[in-house]
Amino acid sequence: MSLDRQNLTSFQSVRRILLSILTIFIVFKLVFSIIGTFDRPQIQGKFELYQTDLVLIASEWKPTADLEGLGALQTGIIGADILKSATQQYQNVRSSDETAIDNFNHSLADLASAESNANTKESLATQTNLINKTITAAKLEIDKIDLRIGILQAASNQPQQAIATWHNIITTSQQAGSKNIAASLIEIWNQPSGIDKNTSPQIAAEITTNFKGWFRDRVLTQLYTNLDDLTALAQLDSTVQIAGKDALIKLAFITVPRVLIGFGGVVLIVFFSVRIIILAIQQRAEKSLPQIILANIATPWTTPWDWEIVWQVFMVGFFFVGQFLLPTIFSALINPATLTTRGQGLYVFSSYVLMSGLGVGVLYLSIKSYFPLPPDWFKFNWKSNWLLWGIGGYLVANPIVIIVSLLNEKIWHGQGGSNPLLQIVLEGKDSTALWLFFGTAAVAAPLFEEFLFRGFLLPSLTRYVPVWASICISGLIFGVAHLSLSEILPLTSLGIILGIVYVRTRNLLAPMLLHSLWNSSTLASLFILGGS
Repeated sequence: MSLDRQNLTSFQSVRRILLSILTIFIVFKLVFSIIGTFDRPQIQGKFELYQTDLVLIASEWKPTADLEGLGALQTGIIGADILKSATQQYQNVRSSDETAIDNFNHSLADLASAESNANTKESLATQTNLINKTITAAKLEIDKIDLRIGILQAASNQPQQAIATWHNIITTSQQAGSKNIAASLIEIWNQPSGIDKNTSPQIAAEITTNFKGWFRDRVLTQLYTNLDDLTALAQLDSTVQIAGKDALIKLAFITVPRVLIGFGGVVLIVFFSVRIIILAIQQRAEKSLPQIILANIATPWTTPWDWEIVWQVFMVGFFFVGQFLLPTIFSALINPATLTTRGQGLYVFSSYVLMSGLGVGVLYLSIKSYFPLPPDWFKFNWKSNWLLWGIGGYLVANPIVIIVSLLNEKIWHGQGGSNPLLQIVLEGKDSTALWLFFGTAAVAAPLFEEFLFRGFLLPSLTRYVPVWASICISGLIFGVAHLSLSEILPLTSLGIILGIVYVRTRNLLAPMLLHSLWNSSTLASLFILGGS
């Protein structure tokens, strides 16, 4: 054996050992990161509460004769019994929070029973303190929900049930503020009430501080009605009508496109299903069903590298750089929790762009010895029908992912975590920060993730497994890579659709467009709700 060949063999052996060690480390980190999301609530629950609050505000609007069309839209969006459905929505979120508290208490019990020494004692104390703070915050959230459930009950002509709900807060809550607000609400709904015009300004200020939107207006309406303050009622009603109309318009921007997109997706699914059946009957002797569904399903990519290159790119370029190296460096320099919303936006954008650059750099160094690549690799064909496939794939993905998400909800019951970026966008008010988040999610993420997952991983897998299996495996890894238990199934289904679009078009522009449309529509909905 020549010296060069010996050196090459030695290098490959050392590389495999290092990659094996790195893989073990990364797998453990990924597993613990994903398990760590088990007790975290999904963004979907808060998203639905924001939408419920917006619907409640819109329900108070009284359409005038010249706006009958908007009135019909109001009826279609709000539904028959908004108070009942809103109460159920808040009770569902409350149940989810109670489940989270139970899980955290189990974690505390495990920490209390864990053996500790001088090295681990401080770590255990830190974890215990963090969990206790989280439990306290969750209990405060339950208090806020119960206060609102009581207001919904009172608005549903169930004042005694509402008063019982608020009494329960006074009895069980550990928060003095929650007890005081509950006592004020009981006093407002008592008949007769002990509140007069001397004490009402202080009560009104307390209500305005602790409630917003429909809940604030409903309590103030009851307060001013008790005082027979017709001037205050007229001013409040004027404000309610303006807010109700604005809320309805915002709901229309969220709901109408969602319905049209879902309907378009269903139409496309039915159309392609009928077409597939017809083609299967006509060509049953010539082509298999997978070949009919995807014209390129039987055509793998010509892959010049082996599985070790794929292993190296993902372990080093994606997981090590993105999940360990950069977070470690950034956490040593910056604490994201201390940043403003704009600072968080800049942090997220810059760290993601840096991760993308390093990931593509690792990919380039790993495969540059195989240049020039076969012609079907990393194709960007602007003159093809990528626009149709990108938009069509987005339409089809909506009803499919919604169905998967509904089934997924039955599994996780509101737990399992979500992308923290979505929470920041939902509650963010800084327009510059929102544009930075948009640039990250709607531009940087589709470019990088589609280049890596569909452009590199999926074709590389076709050297070892059929194209359809490569689509499924790459989709699963795509779902797992987002490090959220509750998002694995929905994102895997999205990843599979992205893979199908790429296999069919052999053009990265199509899945990039689909991915960008998906993230953009999600951010737009969160922005509209958060701005409410």
